[in-house]
Amino acid sequence: MNPERPPVPLPHPSGPLAGYRVLDLADEKGQLGARLLAELGADVIKVEPPRDGDPGRQHAPFFRNEAGTETSLFWWTMNAGKRSITLQLRLEAGRELFHRLVAISDIIIETTMPGEAAALGLDYPTIERINPSAILVSITGFGQDGPYARWHATDIVGAAMGGLMYLNGDPERGPVRTTVPQAYTQVNVQAMVGALVALYARGVNGGIGQHVDVSMQEAVANAMDNAQQTWDIRRVNASGPGLYRNSAGVRTARYLFETADGWVAALQAGGLIGPNANAIIDWLAQHGEARGLDSPEWRARLTAPQPLSPEDREYVEATMAAFCRTRKKEELVEEAQRRGAGWAPVLSPREIVENKQLAARDYWVRVAHEDIGQSFTYPGAPFRLSATPWQQRGRAPHLGEHNEEVYCGLLGLEPQELRRLRLRMVI
Repeated sequence: MNPERPPVPLPHPSGPLAGYRVLDLADEKGQLGARLLAELGADVIKVEPPRDGDPGRQHAPFFRNEAGTETSLFWWTMNAGKRSITLQLRLEAGRELFHRLVAISDIIIETTMPGEAAALGLDYPTIERINPSAILVSITGFGQDGPYARWHATDIVGAAMGGLMYLNGDPERGPVRTTVPQAYTQVNVQAMVGALVALYARGVNGGIGQHVDVSMQEAVANAMDNAQQTWDIRRVNASGPGLYRNSAGVRTARYLFETADGWVAALQAGGLIGPNANAIIDWLAQHGEARGLDSPEWRARLTAPQPLSPEDREYVEATMAAFCRTRKKEELVEEAQRRGAGWAPVLSPREIVENKQLAARDYWVRVAHEDIGQSFTYPGAPFRLSATPWQQRGRAPHLGEHNEEVYCGLLGLEPQELRRLRLRMVI
């Protein structure tokens, strides 16, 4: 290797998972989670089919709009910091090589449909026989059993059947899906929690691994706050509230207001309703835009524990909407926070990248892509560990970039054997 070229992945010997090895055979339901394990120090090996590689390499958008196996921004994001090998599990020789890797690995992540893993040598009885300490993480749409187990499920299916979609949107237009794939994100994170719990459990059960069965539907349903309990206990079926707040299944005061340059989020009509309403009433009154809400009668009504009538609430919300519409969100939020109200600007992706809070905490990291001579901004750690820090480990691997490293370095194959395997389309 050229000493001037940084290794991929970058070493991370101080990570809490340094010394552990992960085999990643996952699709979108597991690739992000495997990347998080790599950033904690694990050696994550992405196992891909020969020739075209993982289908995720074909996900748009592409760098410079040039489609190719190495230009997908999705691939860059989900697989940064991993190693890549090619291997055909549909061939017996490929399965034999894979099982040799299983024997020296700790976690295997797979996303085949229930019942299909055995033909690829990915089923838990096979994994357990080869390496009793191995942890097999199987991520599917609905789990390994049940009436929907064989249903195909993308992110939109997970969002719909996990309940997330129903809690978004508004009564006029119905449920909506969050733009970015949140069902995939939930199942990735929950799957890795399960994997790490199983890894920890090896220390208390004699070093024995286990099968972690992860359902995307269950991962999403687990993140629904108290929506299911609200139905179970109160028989109130919460649904998308639009610009308003859904509190225990009941639509309450508006909390999203348009500004001169975007939107702000502010509960209870921006704080005009509730025991601390006077501070916000005074603010509007100082600008001559209280529309009578600064009268003793309105102040008493707005700070009382009794709910407003629909007509009164509509008037209060319209007052706040008019006030916000002519001002910029940053100045609105700063003043509201100064007055003790928990307002927040609604940030776009561009504004998140440029956000001063994230910049002050060095959240964003620059990742060098030495193959194209450029570097790009990547998200940093969602947490901080003081003794065993997180570390971004470089760009996503090229297809089969680490074949020689893994097959010759880890498994001890000779170079001529590697060439024969390539000719036979095993790797």
